[in-house]
Amino acid sequence: MSKTDERALAKAWAVAQQHAGVLTAAQADQAGVFVHVRQRLIKEGRLRRLSRGVFAIGPDSWMQRAWAGVRIGGPQAVLGYEAALCLDGLCEAPVRIPVFVGPTASFPKDAGQWRFIRGSRTGRGSLPHTEVHETIIDVGGFMSADAFVSLVGRALTGGYISLDRLQAELDGRKCVRQRDLMADVLSDVRDGVTSALERRYRNGVELAHGLPAAEGQGWPGKYRVDRWHKQFGLIVETDGLAFHDGLAATTDMDRDNYHMDLGITTYRFGWGQVVDRPCETARRVAGALARGGWTGQLKPCPRCKEWPVS
Repeated sequence: MSKTDERALAKAWAVAQQHAGVLTAAQADQAGVFVHVRQRLIKEGRLRRLSRGVFAIGPDSWMQRAWAGVRIGGPQAVLGYEAALCLDGLCEAPVRIPVFVGPTASFPKDAGQWRFIRGSRTGRGSLPHTEVHETIIDVGGFMSADAFVSLVGRALTGGYISLDRLQAELDGRKCVRQRDLMADVLSDVRDGVTSALERRYRNGVELAHGLPAAEGQGWPGKYRVDRWHKQFGLIVETDGLAFHDGLAATTDMDRDNYHMDLGITTYRFGWGQVVDRPCETARRVAGALARGGWTGQLKPCPRCKEWPVS
């Protein structure tokens, strides 16, 4: 390869480096790496052809494939769904990369590692992807209530979203899948619910059995807790993992001991107690509330097989 070609390749490489190693034919031509040079580079293994007019330099990576999807998708291409969530730090990188390409764009029939979607979205960022509130409503149309509340909870507690903006995004759409499900979840999140198990506890244990409403994400001292019955001196924590170990377990004990010193009782419930045995869990919580001064009555839910006299 001549020195002129090497200089052109170095210029093209500098351009590709800004896009995870992805280079279009137009960018290559502008740098001086013309068709005959590209063909030789491909034979030598120094350049990879990803699709018509789209090439890659250097090792394969998810970011490189994401950039390639946008280049292959055309001028209106925008990453969406799980790919956009990944770029915002809210999920793992998907194997197949969803790319919105506009309402009329054409794209390769054999999409392979990309999922091209006919539809319009507005991109943001140097690697164009949908805005986080828009993305969450997009993916929420295909999620269970448990998965959706977990996503919204992570995004909210991590400071990625505003609940008001997310509600406005949902309300502003004329057609949206699972609108009622998402509206119900957002209502629960407004009441302080930030995880799937906490939502199951609030609806299946607390509300279903007529227990007094707890403050969601309350602060009895220096720690934030899931459910805080301030008036009755009771904390309910919902632990979605089967168990905690190491630092997490130590932190839980420190929190519980701190609250015990304040005269506050803490109950920790997992999926078994909340989902499999909600009525038994409700009776236990009612007992703790009664010891704290609650004078209300526990109510049976449709799952209660036997109603205890006391």
